[in-house]
Amino acid sequence: MAKRNQLNDKDREQWIANDEGLYLWQRRSGLSMRAFIRANRAEIDAAILPVLSGEKQAHHLIYG
Repeated sequence: MAKRNQLNDKDREQWIANDEGLYLWQRRSGLSMRAFIRANRAEIDAAILPVLSGEKQAHHLIYG
């Protein structure tokens, strides 16, 4: 993975594929993976970074 707090689109794609909340959000959007990431980078990062820092648990978008 890229340096901490510096995610690239490949990192984001992996997170979307492995996090249930991000995955469902992407699927429901109807956008391709690439278009979804481009349109939602800030929001995706806002979901990922708290998990990396330990503030939130993985899958928090689904399970709180």
